[in-house]
Amino acid sequence: MSMPGAPGAAAGETLRHDSLARGAADWIAAHIISGDIKPGEKLTEISLAERMGISRSPVREALHALSRDGLITVEPRRGARVSSLDARDAADLYACRLLLEPPCTALAAAALTDATAATLENTFQRMAAAVAARDSMEYVDALKDYNWTVLAACPNRILSDYAQGSWRSALRYWDLLVRGSGNYLAESLVRNENLHAAIRARAAEEAKQAAVDILEHGRDAMLRILGHLSADKHADSPTDALSGESGAA
Repeated sequence: MSMPGAPGAAAGETLRHDSLARGAADWIAAHIISGDIKPGEKLTEISLAERMGISRSPVREALHALSRDGLITVEPRRGARVSSLDARDAADLYACRLLLEPPCTALAAAALTDATAATLENTFQRMAAAVAARDSMEYVDALKDYNWTVLAACPNRILSDYAQGSWRSALRYWDLLVRGSGNYLAESLVRNENLHAAIRARAAEEAKQAAVDILEHGRDAMLRILGHLSADKHADSPTDALSGESGAA
């Protein structure tokens, strides 16, 4: 007698679907970074599924995941397009982040409670485990949790709110950093280990400088990637410059 919905089968199908969706997201992001898929280009589930040789369902999940990261813009009844990521806007955003986030981090370190310290330690261990497993998605999720916890711990609520706002605006660029830098995970962990040590020691100035170092490195790496994408776009077609360079937030 057949048993529809058996737990083992259902779990297997879910794992396979998640794996396909993650693979599809990696494939789409890699083609955006390489310039094969251009800023502003419309993406359809059917064409992407055909190119990857999979069904539409994991492609749909991949597009929504990339939309949450800001790499794709999904509009109701209009479909998905590659977000326009502009180097000038990225530079302006990182300038704001450098003004807001390091002093916010310093205040958070000085006012660190034992409860927040424990949360940060657990989150940093997640980051380290993700690097050991070469799991970029888990690493980024843990790093987001770590950053948010630090900024939210700042006792100056106005500064904390502004810093969290600039940080959220930068999330759309994170996918490019992770996927566009060959040794991102290990290098990022080392930089964040310096930050974590300073925060754990409640050393405000050291935490502030570590935050500056992280942001400046991220800014420089991001501008290199965006410069590469811009050069590829203009080299491929002079008409592309008319379609894809409205600014990104």
